[in-house]
Amino acid sequence: MARTLRRLGEQVVADLETAWAQPQPDWARQRLFVMRLVAQHELSADQIAAASGVTRKTVFNYLALVEAGGVAALLQRAHKGGPVPAVRGVLAEELTAKLGAGKFRRARDVQAWLKKRTRKTLALSGVYKVLGKLGARLKVPRKSHAKKNPAKTAAFKAELATRLGTVVGTAGQDRPVRVWVLDEHRYGLLPVIRRMWGLKGVRLHAPYATRYQWGYLHEALEVDGAHRVELLFTPCIDQDIHTLFLTQIGQSDPGALHVVIADQAGFHLPEDDPRLPANVRLLPLPPYSPELNPVERFGDLVKDQVCNRLFPSLAALERRIEAALRPWLTSPVRVAQLIGEGWLHDQVNSGVPA
Repeated sequence: MARTLRRLGEQVVADLETAWAQPQPDWARQRLFVMRLVAQHELSADQIAAASGVTRKTVFNYLALVEAGGVAALLQRAHKGGPVPAVRGVLAEELTAKLGAGKFRRARDVQAWLKKRTRKTLALSGVYKVLGKLGARLKVPRKSHAKKNPAKTAAFKAELATRLGTVVGTAGQDRPVRVWVLDEHRYGLLPVIRRMWGLKGVRLHAPYATRYQWGYLHEALEVDGAHRVELLFTPCIDQDIHTLFLTQIGQSDPGALHVVIADQAGFHLPEDDPRLPANVRLLPLPPYSPELNPVERFGDLVKDQVCNRLFPSLAALERRIEAALRPWLTSPVRVAQLIGEGWLHDQVNSGVPA
């Protein structure tokens, strides 16, 4: 049998209306709403609970508070607060900074650092909770060459617009200027092994065979404008072949001036090489800074399409790569998304004449 709600006195009802008319926090407003429904004495406890989003037991708890201490008791919150976080404030800021700089290899390293800073040992499970709250993830680091000069990398990003203006010069005043990023990737019959989905406790296997047959894929992506893609498959790579690819880029729009951003590999032409096509200019990246070139990610996407598989011949592998690249040739949106709208996009738009 449903429990009957007791009637509230006239003074309690008046106090409820007075409190309702005043500014209240959300939790207090909800309690007053429940008790105003009780005061109407028209709905059952189940109906009030459904209308206010609380449980039936909570309705009776609020009623007991009002009966014992009036509306004032209803608006007193006996919240004692949750547990104090083990890592907070300045300590959390220091840990976040170190995580951002990649200073820890394992959760145990974080545990040891926290013990050194606080003289308290946090359980490993607690360390994982802290890492999760700070947004930390276990990642595979990208290799960074010991000879890399971070100052030169930062300067290139900051000064690219100025350097583009210098490279283009007066030659870009009477014709369109198109900016490309260029790189090459080697592919071969030696399989690319990558992670794959499987069941817990089941060891997965990928086919593998040691066969040393290689080819090279030359790639160039237009940074802005039409976001075109230029590709070239070659059996080997040297400066003469690089000249062929630069010529291909120049011939994609003979009336434009093409600025090609690429690394300083030995098989790339220097800026003053006489073999350089007349409508092509080169802008070299700083040494050991592949992260500045979006084409690096393009090559990674290609490897995703051919990983964990054996191909009977180089021709079969090339056909698979061609099929994977075909959507890029007809979808400028894909290229635009890969380039992004970060520093490279902004600098190119600032440095190239409109």
